[in-house]
Amino acid sequence: MRKSILQIDEIETVQFIAASKIFTGLEHLWMEFNDSNPPFHWGGNNRTLVSAEAILNHLDSCANVTERSVEFLRARLLQISPDLQLNIDLET
Repeated sequence: MRKSILQIDEIETVQFIAASKIFTGLEHLWMEFNDSNPPFHWGGNNRTLVSAEAILNHLDSCANVTERSVEFLRARLLQISPDLQLNIDLET
């Protein structure tokens, strides 16, 4: 009898929200994010999950992004996840 390489208890689940949902009404911020050559790779993938913290940190360093826009996005993310333990799907 073959032994399974993976055990059921080794399967992990991940929660995420689509980038299109969190950037609703902030399309200018999304465009700046895309145009800023972020240190994340996506395109042609099924899912590309990036932490909310990583996105906020990157936006903080973008020259054409206002602090007010980033703080508005941060407040939106904090409403969803008070500890910012949230993954954002860049593919949708």
